[in-house]
Amino acid sequence: MRKRYGSVLFCMMLLLTALLMLQGCESVRKRTDREQQVSEETVAENTAEDTAGQQEPQEVQEVSAESVEEPAPEEEEIPEGEPAPVEKIEVPLPKYDDYLAINPYVAGWLRIDDTVIDDPVVYTPGSQNYFLHRDLDGSDSSKGMFFIAVDWQKWYHNTLIYGHNMKDGSGFGSLQKYAKESYGKSHPVIHFDTLFEERDYELYGVFYSQIEEDELETEEDREQADQAIEEAGIKQKEEESGGEIVVEPEELTLFDIDLSGGFGDVDIYRQEKDEDNGRFRYYYFTDLSEQTDFEYFAKSVKERSLYDTGVEAEWGDDFVTLSTCSYQVKNGRFVVVGVRKKP
Repeated sequence: MRKRYGSVLFCMMLLLTALLMLQGCESVRKRTDREQQVSEETVAENTAEDTAGQQEPQEVQEVSAESVEEPAPEEEEIPEGEPAPVEKIEVPLPKYDDYLAINPYVAGWLRIDDTVIDDPVVYTPGSQNYFLHRDLDGSDSSKGMFFIAVDWQKWYHNTLIYGHNMKDGSGFGSLQKYAKESYGKSHPVIHFDTLFEERDYELYGVFYSQIEEDELETEEDREQADQAIEEAGIKQKEEESGGEIVVEPEELTLFDIDLSGGFGDVDIYRQEKDEDNGRFRYYYFTDLSEQTDFEYFAKSVKERSLYDTGVEAEWGDDFVTLSTCSYQVKNGRFVVVGVRKKP
C-alpha cells in the first residue's frame, strides 16, 4: 500500500514538472515574438523617418525652383524700409505760364544778349510754317514767330530754328551781323531754353547757304494746309457741341486746332542725307543721333564757316542752328550754329 502510494506521488510530481516546463516555454516564446514585433516596428519607423528626411529637401527645392519668382531689379535696389522712388514729372519753367495760356505750342525761348532776339519759340510739327506769318495768339503778323523745324526730338542733338529777316531789325533781322568776326566774338553765347531747362550755347560756326526751288513751301501750299487745319477744327467743335452749333473759322482758337504731330522713328530725310553730295543741305540734319551724321554736320559747318570761332564739338554734344533768309543768291540763307556749353 505504501509502495503504491509512493509511485502515485512520484508520477504526480513528474506531471507537475512537465506542466511547469511547458508553461515556461510558452512564456519564452511569447516574449520572443513580442521582442521581434517591437524590433520590426522600430525598424519600420526608422526607415519611414529616414525616407521622409531624404524626400523633404527635394520637395522644398522643387517649390523654390518653380513657384518662387526672383525679385525685380527695382525691388533689389530699394533698401528695406525706404519708400520706392517717385517718377519725376517735368513742369514748365514759371516764365512760360502766361505764354502757354495763350499758345499751347510754345516750346522754348531764344535770347542773344545785347540784341532784339528775345522771344518765345513754337513747335508745330503738324504744320511747320503755321506761325511763319502769325503772332503768338494766332493772329496775322508779317514778323511771324521763331519756330522749330518739323523733325525735333531731345536725343537728336540739333534744334533748327527759323525766323524772318525783318528790315526793321526785328525777328532775325540782326542775325546777319554774325557775318563779321568781331561781332561774333563779342556775342559768342546763344541762350536757348526748352520748356523745362535753361541752356547756353557757344558760337560754333557761321555760313551762307541756299535752298532749291522745289524744296520750298509755296503760299498755295500754306493756304491749303491752313484750310485743312481749320476744317478739322470746325469738325471737332461741331462734335463737341453735338452738331447744333456751326463754328466759323474765325471763332477757332489755337486750343481748337491740332498742330501737333506723331513721332516717327524713321529719319524722314535719310535719302536726302545720303545724296547730299557735298551741297550740305543743313536743314536735313536735325537728326544727329547717328555718329556719322553728327560728324558730317560738325565738319561741314566748320568747313563753310566764315571764320574760326575757336570752339570745337565732339560726338554727343548738342547744337542749336538759327536760319534766316539772305539775299546773296536766290533763295539764299544765312545760318548761325552754336554748340551747347558743357556743365
